[in-house]
Amino acid sequence: MKKRRAPQPIGDDELIARYAHVLGNVPVSVADRAYAAAFAKLVPSQREALVEELSRELPVAPPAEASADPQAFAVLMRDLYARAAFVHLRGAAAFAAEFVTSPPVVAYFTTGTGSVSIDQQPPWLQELAHHETAPLDAGRMHHRRGVDTNGIAPAG
Repeated sequence: MKKRRAPQPIGDDELIARYAHVLGNVPVSVADRAYAAAFAKLVPSQREALVEELSRELPVAPPAEASADPQAFAVLMRDLYARAAFVHLRGAAAFAAEFVTSPPVVAYFTTGTGSVSIDQQPPWLQELAHHETAPLDAGRMHHRRGVDTNGIAPAG
């Protein structure tokens, strides 16, 4: 039996890398819901501070009035400048972790379209989706000519 190792703390750079990976592998609609879900977990003062800090970092003012509303934040994060600025903000890694583990992302890789390609995803994402990889034949088949497969003689 395999011993499970205690989970190692994940560094900020890894959390941002996971966020970038998920963001690059989910549709905009899933990303929007994930941003809104992660943002909604923040208390109102944290939301306002995040939007204010992000707005200051943008090269141009946001096209719409930035607000502490989760849906408005999701729309703001569609902007590539906002995403680029976001990863450099204080607390971005913690928010990125909430984004990655949000119900919309988990659902996408568990039961949604992303579940089809879960075998090609990194192990941490497979674990998030509660997916265990196994050989197609569960290790029962031998793929060598002339080897008996489950008591059935090979065709001559």
